[in-house]
Amino acid sequence: MQTTLRKTTLAAAITGVLLSAPFVSANARADELSDMKAMLAQLQDRVAQMEAKAAQPAPAAPAATMAAAPAAAPVKPVTGFNWKLYGRGDIGYTVSRGKDASGRQLTNHRLNQGEMASRLGLTGAWVFSDEYKAIFGVETGLNLFNGNAGGGTQNNTTSSVLFNRGSTVGFASTTWGSIEGGTMYMAPFWVSLGADLASAHNYGANDFSALFSLTRPESLGRYLKDPVTGNASKTTSLAGNNSGTALFYGNALRYRSPTWNNISAEVSYSAGQQASSATDLENDGRSWAANVLYKKGDLFLGYAHMDYQQSNDISTGGTPNFLKRNQVTDIVGARYKWHDFTLGGSYTSYRVSNAGGYAADAFGVSGAYDLGKHRIEGSLAHISYDGANAKGAFGTNTGDGVGKPTSTAYSLGYLYNFQPTLSFYAYATRIANNSHAKLGVLQFRGDNNYFGYSPVELTAGMFLVF
Repeated sequence: MQTTLRKTTLAAAITGVLLSAPFVSANARADELSDMKAMLAQLQDRVAQMEAKAAQPAPAAPAATMAAAPAAAPVKPVTGFNWKLYGRGDIGYTVSRGKDASGRQLTNHRLNQGEMASRLGLTGAWVFSDEYKAIFGVETGLNLFNGNAGGGTQNNTTSSVLFNRGSTVGFASTTWGSIEGGTMYMAPFWVSLGADLASAHNYGANDFSALFSLTRPESLGRYLKDPVTGNASKTTSLAGNNSGTALFYGNALRYRSPTWNNISAEVSYSAGQQASSATDLENDGRSWAANVLYKKGDLFLGYAHMDYQQSNDISTGGTPNFLKRNQVTDIVGARYKWHDFTLGGSYTSYRVSNAGGYAADAFGVSGAYDLGKHRIEGSLAHISYDGANAKGAFGTNTGDGVGKPTSTAYSLGYLYNFQPTLSFYAYATRIANNSHAKLGVLQFRGDNNYFGYSPVELTAGMFLVF
C-alpha cells in the first residue's frame, strides 16, 4: 500500500512538472521525461530496500547469564622525558633616600631589576612509570640592568657561579617521597615563603616583603662576622658561599615526604665547607634542618627548625684560631585566605650557642586585598638583636656595639595584574631604625650607613612570568 502511494505521488509530481512547461519543445520534453523515469526507478529501488530492512526482526538481547564484556585496557602511563623552562623578568625605577657614615643625605635614582629577583630556570623529569621518576632543576638569577647572570655570585676563585639560585638532581616516588642532592634552600625557607604572601605571582622569595628584607640578612643568614674581633669568616671554596641568600646551602641533601592528610615534611642536611688545606675552615656551614607543613584549601601552617655549625678564624696573626659554635633557628608561620582578603605572618627566633654570640627575634605580618585585576598589599615587620656587638654579614646591618639594634619596616604596595603573566606595581617602604641600627632599604641596603636614620624607598615597575 505504502509503495503504491509513493509511486502515485512521484508520478503526479512528474506530470505536474510536464504540464507546467507548455512552451518546451517536444524533443526537450521527451529527454526530460526519460531522465525523470530513470530517477523514479532508482527511488523505487531504494524504497524497497529500506522496507525490507525494516521488516527484519531486531537481534535478541544477550542472555542475563552471559559473561560481562571485558573492561577497557588501562591507559599506559606516559613515560619518557619532559621539561619546563620558566622565568621571571622584573624591572623597576627606584628612588631611595639614605645617609652615609658622615650623616650626609643620599638620594639615588636607579633603573634596576625591580622589587624581586629576575630569574631563569629549567626543571625536568624522566618518568619511568606512574610511581617513579628522576628529577632535576637549575635556576640562575638575572640582573636585567647589566645583563649579568648568576646574581653576581662568585666563589673563592672569583669565577662566576651561574646557577646561584639552585641546582639539584634526585629521585622521586609517589608513595615514598623524593630525595635530592646539590645546592638548595633548606627546610625553614619554605615556612617563611609560605607565610609571606607579598606578590601573588612570585616564583620564589620576594624582596618587597618587609619581613624577608629584615630577616634574610641577619637572623637567617649563614655569613656572619665574628662577634669578638669583627674579622670576616674565611669560608672560601664552597661554590655560592657569597650569595648572601639565607637558608641556601651547597653540598646538601634533602628528603621530602609525600602528603598525608594535607601534611608533608622535609629534612635537609648540608655537609658544609670541606677543607682543602690546613688553614681552611672545615665543616663551616654543616647543618641539618626539618619542617612540617600543613596545607588545606586556603589555610597554610608551618614550623621549621635548623641547627647550623659556624666555624670562624678569629686569628689576628698567621696561625689559624678557629672558633666553632652552633646557630639555632626556629620559624613558625601561617597564611589564610578569606574571600578576597589574605593574611600571613611568621615569627623567627635565632640563637647562638656560645656567650660571645648573639640572638635575634623577628616577626612580621602581611595582608592583601584582591579586587578583580587590582591588588593592594601591606606589611609590617620588626627585628631586634641581642649580643655584644650584634654583627652580621652586611655592614649596613651591624649594630654600633653600644646598644640593642631594633628596626621596624612598613610597606604598602599596589599591583595591577594586566594578564595572568604580566603585572605592573608601585611600592613604598620605610624602615624605622633606632639609634643603634642602620638597616638599609630592600634592594639598596648600602644606601644607609648612618645609625638612627630611617631610609625610604619608592619603586614602580613591571614583571613578566612564564
